[in-house]
Amino acid sequence: MTKHLQILSLTFLFILSSLILAHAGFLPYGRMYKAAKDDRTYRTQAQDSRLQLQLHKTILLTIPSELLSISSYVYLGHGFIVGEVETEEQSRELVSAAGKLNGINGVSYYLPIKSKKNQTKTSSALEIKINAMFEPDYPSSKLTVKVVQGVVVVLGVLTPEEQQNALKSLKKISGADKVINFIQTPALGETKRRRPRPLRDLFN
Repeated sequence: MTKHLQILSLTFLFILSSLILAHAGFLPYGRMYKAAKDDRTYRTQAQDSRLQLQLHKTILLTIPSELLSISSYVYLGHGFIVGEVETEEQSRELVSAAGKLNGINGVSYYLPIKSKKNQTKTSSALEIKINAMFEPDYPSSKLTVKVVQGVVVVLGVLTPEEQQNALKSLKKISGADKVINFIQTPALGETKRRRPRPLRDLFN
């Protein structure tokens, strides 16, 4: 009996870890799943990925010492820089360099100065990812979350209605006092065409 319970426990842990990795996009099928669920056209996704690599390279060349403290993202051609810096000058340098990239239509950022003070208790990005799997109104496959000094930064592409529900769920999941909303709203030509699914629509 004990052996069976151990097997069941190991199987459950394996399935749970696989789901987490897939949702986070760490596995090939996880990335494919996220690409399929993404409302951006595949062309837009490819353009954003290319720009994100360029933005990452720009951060490396501008302030190589802070590369591990800073994350970069691009959604719908708009660049985002999130993380911690040593000085305000570093922040200005990064934003200025990012704004000069060809193809970037704007830059938003959250770059507080590194602090040794105790931060308010906020769930980590991984904890939020795991808890979000059980929230029906939180589209975790479409969003990226970064926690910086107790502040939750959320990025992705959602409709206004989806944004409202997602932010409400995120505040409940994270326990954060402050959530920075960097979610983009797609224009009509920037989203995939919805294929008609008669059988599915019949039961919805």
